[in-house]
Amino acid sequence: MLNNYSFLTKDKEDFFLVKKLYKILGFYPKNIKLLKEVFIYNFSSKKKNLNKNYSIKFQRLEFLGDSILNTIISCFLYENLPEEKEGELTQVRSKIVCRSNLNKLSKKLSIEEIFFDKHVIYDNSVLGNTLEALIGFIYLEIGYTKCKNFIYKKILNYHVDIIKLKNEIFSYKVWIMEWCQKKKFVINFNTFKEKQEKNKIIYLSKLKILECNIKTKGIGTSKKKSEEVSAKKAYFVIKKIHKNKIYG
Repeated sequence: MLNNYSFLTKDKEDFFLVKKLYKILGFYPKNIKLLKEVFIYNFSSKKKNLNKNYSIKFQRLEFLGDSILNTIISCFLYENLPEEKEGELTQVRSKIVCRSNLNKLSKKLSIEEIFFDKHVIYDNSVLGNTLEALIGFIYLEIGYTKCKNFIYKKILNYHVDIIKLKNEIFSYKVWIMEWCQKKKFVINFNTFKEKQEKNKIIYLSKLKILECNIKTKGIGTSKKKSEEVSAKKAYFVIKKIHKNKIYG
């Protein structure tokens, strides 16, 4: 069937793209022009400007895919976690759609193999963004029901362990702030620019919990990252002090 499909495109790169995607999607996409917008990092003539100016169509596909993915995952969690409250469902969904997990899912689907230049996927967000844009494309190509079936079959049923996700810590900073609130402890983050290396600013975050004399430091390329590192260190200090019984 692939040979019959070649009449739609005489471009070798297009043919390669369709051939690879068939293994992922289970169908031959028809709108190749729009499909190439999903993989803008492969086909754009403005590769050097991609970090500043994404394709407008790519952004729109990414927006659409993000919305559809959240909706379908919400349905999946509603069906599979009948006893959980809204807050718990939201937390599990957030763990599934966070950028780092979408990057992992994209790799599990072998989406990275489609990129001609593997250097472009070293960016932390490329694979996750591409997966969202691809889901937007799938919705436009085959409709909501078949798109939902794809997400259930290829992603949720095969690559997502919701029981494991329920017990994973999504954010150490959120966890430790909730823990301190529960214990009525005072927590303080003192975060500031420490130095600049080449084109990156390095932030230092100092965390203190006075009541249990916990002090940790974290370094990162943003305030958020440095605070997450210091919170993670504090988490393991608390875990050691309480001998793994830290949820009580």
